Amino acid sequence: MDGNNLSGQTLGQYELNEMLGRGGMGAVYRAYQRTLDRHVAVKVMSLAISQEPGYAERFNREAKMAASLEHPHIVPVYDYGISGEISYVVMRLLTGKSLEQRMRDGALSLAEIAVILKQVASALDYAHSQNLIHRDIKPSNVMFDSRGAAYIVDFGIAKLLQSSQSLTGRSMMLGTPSYMSPEQWQDEAITSASDQYALAVMTYQLITGELPFEATTPYALMNKHLNLAPKPPQVIRPEIPVSVSLVVQRALSKSPTDRFASVGAFAAAFEMATLDTEANLA
Repeated sequence: MDGNNLSGQTLGQYELNEMLGRGGMGAVYRAYQRTLDRHVAVKVMSLAISQEPGYAERFNREAKMAASLEHPHIVPVYDYGISGEISYVVMRLLTGKSLEQRMRDGALSLAEIAVILKQVASALDYAHSQNLIHRDIKPSNVMFDSRGAAYIVDFGIAKLLQSSQSLTGRSMMLGTPSYMSPEQWQDEAITSASDQYALAVMTYQLITGELPFEATTPYALMNKHLNLAPKPPQVIRPEIPVSVSLVVQRALSKSPTDRFASVGAFAAAFEMATLDTEANLA
């Protein structure tokens, strides 16, 4: 069933219409909620994950925590449940594109990047204040509404900080390799600084059009994240101000303690660097 498209099927009060996307954790559908006469997004979790021992308990705990998050830039979770072998999370349907899709449409200006970064950072700082780490920040997990406001989606692999001792090694490594912090690769404690690193990777990609590290094998990629400094952004795009480059490079520090004190501090420093640049160009 994992490889099947469930469009046309019904999960409780939700009629699955079209598949909007598929990833390692599952597939997202546009769905119709009969009881409230509205369209929503339903994420159906992968059966390979849901069949692991103790999954139902973890799923319910994590979905409940995601549903408790209330922030202007975190997509609201309306409902969740398990129907037979299928577990699902119901969220607000965002009609804008993902950041990944917007990047394909062309480069964003530094001012546009600063706005997105500020919105995403505020959401992450809030989640961190609730002892939740996202662990998988990347362009496909940033979505936009019809007015262009950014939202973080998919807190499905987030874990309570105080529960980290009970996590398995496999779950600790959940994430997208290109955006994983050195501490994630080393199976060390994951903190808010890990989300900052992933956001910095995404920001580097936004301003240069390239990832800071690329490799043909996971081992080679891990080695680069652990041991190599990324190429300064202005080497790739000379028009990028050094001040902007330095901010991003600090957030990409190998040691969490060398990064900014918070994700919000990183976003503020980035915005300040862009404003200084605009002032100098005026």
